[in-house]
Amino acid sequence: AKTEPKGVAVIANELFPKGFACAGTEKAINALKEAAEAAGALQAKVLKTSGAFHSSLMAPAGDKLAKALDEVLPRMKPPQHIVYMNVTAKPLKVGADPKEILPLLKQQLTSPVLWEPLIKSMIGTGTTEFYEVGPMKQLKAMMKRIDAKVWNTTTNVEV
Repeated sequence: AKTEPKGVAVIANELFPKGFACAGTEKAINALKEAAEAAGALQAKVLKTSGAFHSSLMAPAGDKLAKALDEVLPRMKPPQHIVYMNVTAKPLKVGADPKEILPLLKQQLTSPVLWEPLIKSMIGTGTTEFYEVGPMKQLKAMMKRIDAKVWNTTTNVEV
Protein backbone atom coordinates (compact mmCIF):
# COMPACT_ATOMS: atom_id res chain seq x y z
CA ALA A 1 0.00 0.00 0.00
CA LYS A 2 1.17 3.46 -0.83
CA THR A 3 1.12 5.97 2.00
CA GLU A 4 0.31 9.55 1.16
CA PRO A 5 2.48 12.23 2.79
CA LYS A 6 0.67 14.63 5.08
CA GLY A 7 2.07 17.66 3.28
CA VAL A 8 3.51 20.87 4.65
CA ALA A 9 2.59 22.81 7.79
CA VAL A 10 4.98 25.47 9.06
CA ILE A 11 4.89 28.54 11.28
CA ALA A 12 4.36 31.47 8.92
CA ASN A 13 3.95 34.23 11.52
CA GLU A 14 5.36 34.53 15.04
CA LEU A 15 2.77 36.97 16.35
CA PHE A 16 2.99 37.07 20.16
CA PRO A 17 3.88 34.66 23.00
CA LYS A 18 2.23 31.33 22.16
CA GLY A 19 0.49 32.96 19.17
CA PHE A 20 1.33 31.77 15.69
CA ALA A 21 -0.18 31.61 12.24
CA CYS A 22 0.75 28.61 10.15
CA ALA A 23 0.75 27.96 6.43
CA GLY A 24 0.76 24.79 4.43
CA THR A 25 -1.21 22.28 2.48
CA GLU A 26 -4.85 21.86 3.44
CA LYS A 27 -4.43 18.32 4.73
CA ALA A 28 -1.40 19.20 6.87
CA ILE A 29 -3.01 22.35 8.27
CA ASN A 30 -6.14 20.41 9.24
CA ALA A 31 -3.95 17.76 10.92
CA LEU A 32 -2.06 20.51 12.76
CA LYS A 33 -5.34 22.04 13.96
CA GLU A 34 -6.51 18.68 15.30
CA ALA A 35 -3.16 18.07 17.02
CA ALA A 36 -3.20 21.55 18.58
CA GLU A 37 -6.74 21.04 19.90
CA ALA A 38 -5.81 17.62 21.28
CA ALA A 39 -2.81 19.20 23.04
CA GLY A 40 -5.04 21.81 24.69
CA ALA A 41 -4.39 24.85 22.52
CA LEU A 42 -6.33 27.91 23.65
CA GLN A 43 -7.45 28.49 20.08
CA ALA A 44 -6.90 26.75 16.77
CA LYS A 45 -8.76 27.66 13.61
CA VAL A 46 -8.23 27.40 9.89
CA LEU A 47 -8.24 30.71 8.04
CA LYS A 48 -9.11 30.92 4.38
CA THR A 49 -6.29 32.63 2.50
CA SER A 50 -5.31 32.86 -1.13
CA GLY A 51 -1.95 31.19 -0.59
CA ALA A 52 0.49 29.53 1.81
CA PHE A 53 2.40 32.76 2.32
CA HIS A 54 5.74 32.74 4.16
CA SER A 55 6.25 29.03 3.55
CA SER A 56 8.24 26.85 1.17
CA LEU A 57 5.06 26.41 -0.87
CA MET A 58 5.60 29.95 -2.19
CA ALA A 59 8.97 29.00 -3.71
CA PRO A 60 7.56 28.71 -7.26
CA ALA A 61 6.66 32.41 -7.10
CA GLY A 62 10.16 33.20 -5.84
CA ASP A 63 11.77 33.22 -9.28
CA LYS A 64 9.28 35.76 -10.57
CA LEU A 65 9.70 37.93 -7.48
CA ALA A 66 13.50 37.68 -7.66
CA LYS A 67 13.48 38.73 -11.30
CA ALA A 68 11.25 41.73 -10.57
CA LEU A 69 13.42 42.80 -7.64
CA ASP A 70 16.60 42.39 -9.68
CA GLU A 71 15.09 44.65 -12.34
CA VAL A 72 14.37 47.45 -9.86
CA LEU A 73 17.69 47.19 -8.01
CA PRO A 74 19.38 49.90 -10.13
CA ARG A 75 16.58 52.31 -9.13
CA MET A 76 16.56 51.41 -5.43
CA LYS A 77 18.00 53.96 -3.04
CA PRO A 78 19.42 53.39 0.43
CA PRO A 79 16.89 53.85 3.24
CA GLN A 80 16.79 57.30 4.82
CA HIS A 81 15.46 55.87 8.08
CA ILE A 82 15.96 52.66 10.02
CA VAL A 83 13.91 49.84 8.47
CA TYR A 84 13.13 46.60 10.29
CA MET A 85 12.87 43.48 8.16
CA ASN A 86 10.21 40.83 8.87
CA VAL A 87 12.57 38.06 7.87
CA THR A 88 15.32 38.89 10.41
CA ALA A 89 13.54 41.06 13.02
CA LYS A 90 16.64 43.24 12.85
CA PRO A 91 17.08 46.82 11.69
CA LEU A 92 18.74 47.94 8.50
CA LYS A 93 20.84 50.99 9.09
CA VAL A 94 20.23 54.32 7.41
CA GLY A 95 22.14 54.25 4.13
CA ALA A 96 22.23 50.44 3.84
CA ASP A 97 23.23 49.27 0.37
CA PRO A 98 20.16 48.10 -1.59
CA LYS A 99 22.24 45.07 -2.67
CA GLU A 100 22.10 43.97 1.00
CA ILE A 101 18.35 44.53 1.17
CA LEU A 102 17.42 42.57 -1.96
CA PRO A 103 18.13 39.07 -0.57
CA LEU A 104 16.04 39.88 2.51
CA LEU A 105 13.11 40.98 0.36
CA LYS A 106 13.39 37.77 -1.64
CA GLN A 107 13.48 35.65 1.54
CA GLN A 108 10.29 37.20 2.92
CA LEU A 109 8.19 35.25 0.45
CA THR A 110 9.15 31.88 1.94
CA SER A 111 10.28 32.79 5.46
CA PRO A 112 8.15 33.39 8.55
CA VAL A 113 7.19 36.89 9.61
CA LEU A 114 9.01 37.44 12.90
CA TRP A 115 6.51 39.97 14.27
CA GLU A 116 7.01 39.42 18.01
CA PRO A 117 10.84 39.35 17.76
CA LEU A 118 10.73 42.43 15.50
CA ILE A 119 8.61 44.40 17.96
CA LYS A 120 10.82 43.32 20.87
CA SER A 121 13.87 44.40 18.86
CA MET A 122 12.32 47.83 18.28
CA ILE A 123 11.45 48.18 21.96
CA GLY A 124 14.98 47.08 22.86
CA THR A 125 16.42 49.93 20.82
CA GLY A 126 14.20 52.50 22.50
CA THR A 127 11.02 52.66 20.42
CA THR A 128 8.19 53.46 22.83
CA GLU A 129 5.35 54.61 20.57
CA PHE A 130 3.64 52.64 17.83
CA TYR A 131 0.90 53.68 15.41
CA GLU A 132 -1.44 51.30 13.65
CA VAL A 133 -2.92 52.93 10.57
CA GLY A 134 -6.02 51.24 9.20
CA PRO A 135 -9.57 50.20 10.02
CA MET A 136 -8.70 47.29 12.31
CA LYS A 137 -7.04 47.07 15.71
CA GLN A 138 -5.28 43.73 15.34
CA LEU A 139 -1.74 45.02 15.82
CA LYS A 140 -2.67 46.85 19.02
CA ALA A 141 -4.34 43.68 20.33
CA MET A 142 -1.14 41.73 19.62
CA MET A 143 0.95 44.46 21.26
CA LYS A 144 -0.91 43.90 24.53
CA ARG A 145 0.41 40.33 24.54
CA ILE A 146 3.95 41.36 23.57
CA ASP A 147 4.50 44.33 25.90
CA ALA A 148 1.70 45.76 28.05
CA LYS A 149 3.62 48.96 28.79
CA VAL A 150 4.09 49.75 25.10
CA TRP A 151 0.49 48.71 24.42
CA ASN A 152 -0.51 51.78 26.43
CA THR A 153 1.42 53.99 23.99
CA THR A 154 0.16 52.28 20.84
CA THR A 155 -2.31 54.44 18.92
CA ASN A 156 -4.84 53.34 16.32
CA VAL A 157 -5.37 55.76 13.45
CA GLU A 158 -8.50 54.80 11.53
CA VAL A 159 -8.53 55.56 7.82
